[in-house]
Amino acid sequence: MQGHRSAIERFWEDSGPNPAPGNAPPPAPGPLARPGPPSAPPPGPAHTVTAPPAPPMAAPAAPPGPPVPAPPSGPPPRTGAAVAALLCAMLTLAFPALGLLLGFPILAVLTNVPGLVFGLLALAGRRDAEAVERNIARTWACNLGYLLLLAFIALAVAALVAALTA
Repeated sequence: MQGHRSAIERFWEDSGPNPAPGNAPPPAPGPLARPGPPSAPPPGPAHTVTAPPAPPMAAPAAPPGPPVPAPPSGPPPRTGAAVAALLCAMLTLAFPALGLLLGFPILAVLTNVPGLVFGLLALAGRRDAEAVERNIARTWACNLGYLLLLAFIALAVAALVAALTA
């Protein structure tokens, strides 16, 4: 969708630490005057007393040490979701391993390589939150596509076994 933004994007763009110029919320009203006690007379005109200007002071020395890094400009990437997607992609390796154990080495070809690669890319690119999100989505898509492929193969084998035994 063209104009759709998630709640996280709206928070960080509209009211986060660096609101976008056109999307900032309206400024809060000025400081509220505290009402005095009800019996106090209203304040009259005050006499202005000016103090002599302070002598110029030397600027304080910068503290030693490395500079403080700037705060992040967006939400942190979802590393936990990337780990979960990668673990599920690694669990899909059980089917090729089972094929090898049963003596069908051709089943080792059915490995979820794209899911593993996208899962590793999601963990490796933690600096770019958008790339992490894309790779998480691609990992889950590969995992689900792989499971659908396995289900199709299982149905085909079941139909073959049923046809041969009937």
